[in-house]
Amino acid sequence: MPFIGLSLIIAIIAIVHVIKTGRSQLWIMVLLALPGIGAIAYLVVEILPELLQGRTSRRVTGSVSKALNQGKTFDEAKRDYALSKSVQSACNLADLHCERGEFAEAANLYQSTLSGLNEHNPDIMRKLAYAQFKLSQFDQAKNTLDKLISANPDYKNQDAHLLYARTLAELKDIDGATEEYETLIHYYTGPEPAYRFAKLLQENGNPDRASTLLKQIIEKADMSPKHYRSMHSEWINKPVAGCRKDAPPAGTEILFRSTVAVTLTHSGVLFRPEDQRGLTHCLLTSLR
Repeated sequence: MPFIGLSLIIAIIAIVHVIKTGRSQLWIMVLLALPGIGAIAYLVVEILPELLQGRTSRRVTGSVSKALNQGKTFDEAKRDYALSKSVQSACNLADLHCERGEFAEAANLYQSTLSGLNEHNPDIMRKLAYAQFKLSQFDQAKNTLDKLISANPDYKNQDAHLLYARTLAELKDIDGATEEYETLIHYYTGPEPAYRFAKLLQENGNPDRASTLLKQIIEKADMSPKHYRSMHSEWINKPVAGCRKDAPPAGTEILFRSTVAVTLTHSGVLFRPEDQRGLTHCLLTSLR
């Protein structure tokens, strides 16, 4: 009995959290039907990814989240929003607009929810900033992100941080973007910031640092488990593709100077420690 009572209390707390943060009302049904198991599922799918703020956590929980929302089509989301213009229905529809590349519609919906208890909701503000960025509204995106961190100083989200760095770069605030990227490359869970930073450096007259970052991306990928390379393949393959495209014929070694020789078995590119000119040239090719 004490366990059942505790499960109900936790479920009620979770339900309050669902309502306050505008998450799917399907969670309320799950939490009422299965208080104990439902609360654990809610913690794993919704709460832990926010705490960990990593793409790995989001991918692991993504399948569970999709199962809970299976059958939730765009038309159904539009009907839900027409029937009840709640924070939840607006955000659900806005998320789907983003998936369809309809960022103006998404931005309007996200903006409409930022009032009352949700006026400074950091997750909604982050999504709004992303939609504004995709619309090339870089000043608005920066303003939204500045307000986000001002209203939520303890909010930590690596993707919001990356978005801020990208926004500064688009606004030609190179010093500001460089400062943000210098921080990001030391804690972000994937190589995307390093690649984007390398591109920024190359475009602004620092090819040596750019090639160093690209080399580090490939070296880390080669030393990492297969799931890391699969998860971050887009940003690993860009510098590798540059080497393949600009490399000598198959079987020819690409050479660079370092303290140790590194054989990149997953990419088929062999690096040795004699000379770095070939490597620098082919890596920088990937930034074009």
